Amino acid sequence: MTATRSIVHALSVDVEDWYHDGPVGAVGPAEGRVEANTLRLLDILAAHDVRGTFFFLGDVAERFPRLARRVADAGHEIGSHGYAHRPVVQMTRREFRDDVVHSLRVIEDATGQRVRGYRAPYFSIKADVRWPIEILGELGLRYDASILAIDRPPGFELVCPRTPFRHANGLWEVPVAVLKLFLFWHLPLASGSGLRWLPRRLFDRWVRRFERDVGAGVFYLHPWELDPASPTAVGRGRWMLRAGRAKLPARLDALLHTVAFAPIVDVFAMQ
Repeated sequence: MTATRSIVHALSVDVEDWYHDGPVGAVGPAEGRVEANTLRLLDILAAHDVRGTFFFLGDVAERFPRLARRVADAGHEIGSHGYAHRPVVQMTRREFRDDVVHSLRVIEDATGQRVRGYRAPYFSIKADVRWPIEILGELGLRYDASILAIDRPPGFELVCPRTPFRHANGLWEVPVAVLKLFLFWHLPLASGSGLRWLPRRLFDRWVRRFERDVGAGVFYLHPWELDPASPTAVGRGRWMLRAGRAKLPARLDALLHTVAFAPIVDVFAMQ
C-alpha cells in the first residue's frame, strides 16, 4: 500500500452499469460496459494493493458471474446493491424482501462469498423508515450502508450520526462520509462525483478535515465513472454524470497514493 496517512478509510464500489439509472430491463447485456469498467478499476486498486467493498447489483452478478468471482478472488469484500436497481421507496415490503433475497442468491452463487452488507440504490432507505432495516436483519445481514446522514444534498441538519451506529435490531448502519462545511451545511464528500468535480487540492483538504472531525469514513464510486465514452440514462442530469470522467483514473490513482483504504468490514471491525 502506498498511502502515507495513518487513518484507514473504507472504499466501496456500486457495481452497476450506466443504464441501471433508466427503466429496469430497458437495455440487454450486449450493450453493457460494466465488465470492462470494473476490470479497469480492479487494475487501479491492484497497483496500490488496495482492497475494498464491491456492492454488486444482482442483475450484474447474474449476467457476469465470472466478473463477480474475479472481484471476490482478488480479495475484495462482496456486498449486495439489490437486484434490479429499484429505489426502496418504490417497493412494497414483499417486493423489497424478494429483491434482496434474489440478489443474495445470485451474488453468493457467483462469488462463493457470504454477503454481509447491503446498499440500497440511490441511498433510498430513509433514517425514519424502519421496515427495510428490519427485513435486512431478518435476512441475516450484518450491516446496511444505505442511509445518508443528510436528507438530501446539501443538507442543513443531520438525520443520523456520521459514524457507524447500531439499529434497534442490532444491524449496523455505516453512512458514507459527509463533511460539515459551515455551521449548518453538510455535503457528501467521499463520492466519485466529488473526486471528479473538485480540484484535487480542495478534495484533499476536505478529506483531512473529515479525518480531523470524524475519523475514518466510507468513500464510494461507480465503474461507469471511469468511462468517458459511456452513455448516460435518459432523464438523468447528463452534465453532472459525465463531468470529469476523463480525470477520474488519474485522480483516483493520486488519492490511493496518500489515503489508505480497506473493505468496510475491516475498517469498522464488523466481522
